[in-house]
Amino acid sequence: MTTRLLHVSDTHLGNRQYGSDVRREDFAEAFEQAIEYAIDENVDAVIHTGDLFDSRDPSLPDLNRCIDILGRLREADIPFYGIVGNHERKMDDQYLDLINKTRTAERLDRNPRLVNGEVALYGIDAVTKPAWHAEDFELEAPPEDAFTILCMHQLLDPPVPELFANHPLGDVIERVNVDLDALALGDYHETVGTVEEGTQVWYAGSTERCAKDEASPRTVSLLEIDDGELIRREKELDTRDFIHIDIEFAEGDGHAYAEDVVDRHNVEEKVVSVALDGESTTVTSRDVRGVVMDRGAAVCRVNDQRGGPDLDLSGGPSGDIESADNLIEEKLAESNLSSVAVEIEERVREGKATPTGFDDEVEEYLMEAQDEAFDEDGSAEEEGAE
Repeated sequence: MTTRLLHVSDTHLGNRQYGSDVRREDFAEAFEQAIEYAIDENVDAVIHTGDLFDSRDPSLPDLNRCIDILGRLREADIPFYGIVGNHERKMDDQYLDLINKTRTAERLDRNPRLVNGEVALYGIDAVTKPAWHAEDFELEAPPEDAFTILCMHQLLDPPVPELFANHPLGDVIERVNVDLDALALGDYHETVGTVEEGTQVWYAGSTERCAKDEASPRTVSLLEIDDGELIRREKELDTRDFIHIDIEFAEGDGHAYAEDVVDRHNVEEKVVSVALDGESTTVTSRDVRGVVMDRGAAVCRVNDQRGGPDLDLSGGPSGDIESADNLIEEKLAESNLSSVAVEIEERVREGKATPTGFDDEVEEYLMEAQDEAFDEDGSAEEEGAE
């Protein structure tokens, strides 16, 4: 018997990319496409490797939309198995547990879920960096001769380039106590794969572009398992095009020049990012956005990188002016904050806080500090016992 699975990942439902409800709808429609494809192909199950939602607190409309989409799978008698990604991870019960109550989805864990009696599915939710080395990777033994697939949501090298990875792939292979035939991954938004010690490893990629530099087509992975052999095929999704426009202004360039540059591109129904460079002119970023939207773009984001006018400050106030940073640091010193709190504050003030996932970074700082505190307490107790 051939078992057919559809691997979907990083759907990020609810993502109002660039503050746009159009993009929020695009993410939902991409997920719908993936589910309709699973139904059309009559697969035996759908697996999702994390970041079903873009937020750990999705809105009620996004939650209802997700359940409605998954309901189509249930009507087709196709089970949906998922794990929790870093974007949606909560400290206690997960939204995937809530959806499970509607009988439209099931959360994978360390116990095997059998598909067709021959494919054993496992799942480990996204693990934070501080918890990685203490994480238990032990799985319940699968039935004899079952084809084993572990679903995870981590950046592993390979197949993720070392620059972007958080952990070595070999670390997982060594710490899992069963022989894995395949490792289906989420968190990396491109479709890449490798083979490690006989285990097939791959990322399905995201179903929508989460950043303008994600230029490759968005895909899902169709898996066919027959007699212990896995064949993986990519299915390209029909998603909205992105386009980038550079406008270099010279002194005196006006609205007509900006319109001419924009008109060299087909922006209709696309997500458009525009970079303004060169000299400052009377044309504002708002003006440029208006031009692009008037040409039918779905979304437009303008980044104005032009230099400002030269200012003569010779007649301004004289004397030493204390910087805002110095004033802030003085107030912080008076507050007697912990070193962890100070480090978090500095990252925010210096602009090092990432737009997404910063709450995860804060969690990691706190966990590291907690581990260090416990280590120090343990060392002190041991020394006292001696």
